[in-house]
Amino acid sequence: MKRYADISRELKNVMVAISFLKKQQNRAGLALHDESLMYLELSGSLPALKVVHCVAVPSGGKGVKKDSLVDAGELLNSLTALEKKIGGFRTPVALGLPGRDVLIRVLEMPELEIEDAREALRWDFEKYFPYSFADAGVDISRVENPLEGEPGSMSLLVAACRLRTMESLLRLAASSGIPLAAVEPQNVAMFRAGLGPATSFAGGYLAVFAERGTTQLVLGHKDNGILYRTSLVEIAESGEGLDFSPLVREVSNTLTFIRNQYRELEMEHVMLGGSLASDDALLSLLQETTGLNAVRTDPWEAWGLPAPAEGAAGWDAAVGLAVRNLA
Repeated sequence: MKRYADISRELKNVMVAISFLKKQQNRAGLALHDESLMYLELSGSLPALKVVHCVAVPSGGKGVKKDSLVDAGELLNSLTALEKKIGGFRTPVALGLPGRDVLIRVLEMPELEIEDAREALRWDFEKYFPYSFADAGVDISRVENPLEGEPGSMSLLVAACRLRTMESLLRLAASSGIPLAAVEPQNVAMFRAGLGPATSFAGGYLAVFAERGTTQLVLGHKDNGILYRTSLVEIAESGEGLDFSPLVREVSNTLTFIRNQYRELEMEHVMLGGSLASDDALLSLLQETTGLNAVRTDPWEAWGLPAPAEGAAGWDAAVGLAVRNLA
């Protein structure tokens, strides 16, 4: 899914609207990773975006662990360091929610207006999520589903996280003086970054954003993400380099599930992103084991952005957050 709705209605009440921000043309994304915070600020508009700031600072390894927010307070010092490097937070920021802190489901519901659908979801919420609607931050958006539903129904992409996690992020932003534009799951942002402004895939494809400790897997259909998984497969060193076999098995298992669940969806491509996307051995393994056309994605190239001279890998989430209103 290339566009994503703003923070759920219940959480919007805690955000202060600052009218002058709407007049600014710049936009920024801030991704929270285990070892670093990645901030990307852009100016201009498509197809002539410019990078204003592209800054990564160490996160200390305590605030976010295995792609989950465990202690927001541990990120305060890192955010202070980031603020000094960019000269202050003046641009509206789309803040990333680590992938393991959000559950994303595609649900079939009767055809309704979006706010009516949100209200209807309240009554069936615990059928699909392991906590109550009252204890959740929830966002919904319509999505094109390759599974044909009942007549008069629609498909909704529902993202939910525990309310205390969202409140921790909002307090962190307020304490650091970050003017929030939105909070969005980082795996959704990665998917947007990989596709670029316009997807060229007509059928189904699997997006794999590979990292050493966590990998995001997204089933794409046209320009929609319809299945999101976070894998904790570790990619360790072997005698001949990195051992990708656990990751390749995870991809194969995911494709088996997809083919059983979405029998009518013709799978065509594996799209490889993330900090390990440049590894030719991984790309070749994915092509050999899946039988699909394996292609590499570069978020900088996809959005027409100049990549940093050093450390260009791993910016998928930050790029996707920064361009969230442009797709």
